[in-house]
Amino acid sequence: MDANALILRNFIDFSNKTNQYFLTNLEKTIPDIWDDIECMGEAKSKVSVVEGLKLVKRRYKINNIDIAYIIILAARGYKFRNITDRVFLCEEKAIFPSIEHFPPIKPKVAHDFEIKTTILKEIIESLEKESEDIAQNIIELVPEMLEKSYGVLYTGRFLSINEWIDLKEKEGEWVSEDTFRVGNQNMTPMMFGNILVLQARGWYLQEIHEKFKGNDYLLIKA
Repeated sequence: MDANALILRNFIDFSNKTNQYFLTNLEKTIPDIWDDIECMGEAKSKVSVVEGLKLVKRRYKINNIDIAYIIILAARGYKFRNITDRVFLCEEKAIFPSIEHFPPIKPKVAHDFEIKTTILKEIIESLEKESEDIAQNIIELVPEMLEKSYGVLYTGRFLSINEWIDLKEKEGEWVSEDTFRVGNQNMTPMMFGNILVLQARGWYLQEIHEKFKGNDYLLIKA
């Protein structure tokens, strides 16, 4: 199977784990990548997650699960630093989400490797984006995502973003590499990549029932 598809698969499946889970597992394969002193170095030593992964792969034998773990940590604020030909993964204002306990649903997201690669690329390009900006973009792109109104007490079940994607997959399909269609609504790989980054940061959804049409949803910050 294509490496990008495996990385995306693991990103989706493990995005509800705690930071400590990833740190504990990564210490077995890349034990020398953590150093609090080196992480206090100058900002100019920072490198992108793509460049950081390239540097890690020169020194360590890592697999696709390790790469997915690192990308999830990067989504939560961990940064790579390259210092004197060594690379470190540093906690810089990292997010430690309160992980909600949801059913272990694992959406396929796409069957096509090219689409999966595009979604993974969108995830990586969203790592530096603020969560609120991502959420606002999704609300603007997906009609059933509601803007939360101040002072309104909403009711409805809570569900993971994985559950929501799984529901969409049962209703719609990819009609091209750029378009996932549900009824008269189109969604793009960018939207899937963006909302999966929010899930890695601990966001989830509240289902708001509408009597005469399909359900709406609120994006909930962890």
